[in-house]
Amino acid sequence: MWKYKRVIFYTISMFICIVVISFSYYVEIRHPKMRSHGPPIATDTITALDNRTFIISPYYESRLGQSVRVIAIIHVSVKELYCIFHCSPNQNISVRAEIDLHSDRFGFPYGTADLLCAEPSGCDYTYMSFSSTDSTNTSQNLLFEVRNRPPQPISSNFTVCISALYGNYNNVLQMIQSIEMYKILGASRVTIYSTNCSQDVDKVLRHYIDEGILDMVPWPIDRYLQTTTEWRYSKGLNAEIGYFGQTASLNDCLYRNMYKSNFVLLNDIDEIILPIKDWDWSSLMESLQNKHPDTSVFCVENHVFPNSVNNSGFDLWSHVPGVNILRHSFREPIDWKVFNSRKMIVNPRDVFQISIHSALKHSRHWVNLESGMAITFHCRHKMRNDITSEHLIPDDILRRYNMSLVPNVDKVIQRLFSQ
Repeated sequence: MWKYKRVIFYTISMFICIVVISFSYYVEIRHPKMRSHGPPIATDTITALDNRTFIISPYYESRLGQSVRVIAIIHVSVKELYCIFHCSPNQNISVRAEIDLHSDRFGFPYGTADLLCAEPSGCDYTYMSFSSTDSTNTSQNLLFEVRNRPPQPISSNFTVCISALYGNYNNVLQMIQSIEMYKILGASRVTIYSTNCSQDVDKVLRHYIDEGILDMVPWPIDRYLQTTTEWRYSKGLNAEIGYFGQTASLNDCLYRNMYKSNFVLLNDIDEIILPIKDWDWSSLMESLQNKHPDTSVFCVENHVFPNSVNNSGFDLWSHVPGVNILRHSFREPIDWKVFNSRKMIVNPRDVFQISIHSALKHSRHWVNLESGMAITFHCRHKMRNDITSEHLIPDDILRRYNMSLVPNVDKVIQRLFSQ
């Protein structure tokens, strides 16, 4: 009898522990952190100051003197904002921000902006808040912890930044293949911004979070602004910001990893920056730095591999939703009459602002890489409608990684989606 009572006691105790832990998780993750004194700390990736200004995160900016750079999304009409430094429980100092609205707004009324705030002398701060008026009354304001103060030691050689997954994204197989390729090529970290995705993709994201390679950043831009998959504004388009605020997420990712990673790669989840002569990114960057010693922005030519043109081989993992990139080994010839949407490898400590295909502000040189050094393998729907399949170029560059890629992908699929 006593044996059964002990079993019941332990069962009830475990249930109580689970409830307590779950509640603690809910309070910690789903609500701002509460403090014993003063305003709570903001925990969301995007925080509305009002309906024209949305704060992403403040980052310590020592490259321009002692200051803070705040990544934000603002309406073009915003001309005045203030940073409030919380120096002590009884001392708040308001500083007018220098507003730098990024040039690549593509005609939309909202765009990515930097708020540059000079650090007050003698102010020992950890948190700051923001206001549209010159007031130090912050009783209703959320506090934001200033990141990168002090800078962390470099812990990764390569980090991949991927801007927003959206539209209930469900390209499971290509996501797994891409992340496994990033690992083979030398990625220590992958940072993905997600607006929404399918349950299967969420399962993949959780797997890589548990593995320790992935940082998943919630990106609920559609909660605040009308967005679109169009990158350029046109008359009659019912949208306030383009492409799910992509430039804001990329700039935030740049600063998140500025003092964590030697190099940051900025691309979409259906793109892989592939060395041509070298095997991985480390050997590629060694070659590039020897050839371009004063360069910190490397723009890599985009090559489309249409996912409508299948190779008969590598018909693996048919039960997993998504594109099998190993089946697509024909690429479109470059159309030199149109803009090539290059993606980038950058030294983040030399870059101040980035756009989708270029660095807007940087301290050293940039270079467009010739396709003999590296390409962006972009497996997507057909881009050129002016050519037929006879014009496609056979290119099986990705298959040289098969010995590692196939078993690595298969291992993940067996674990997550075994039939």
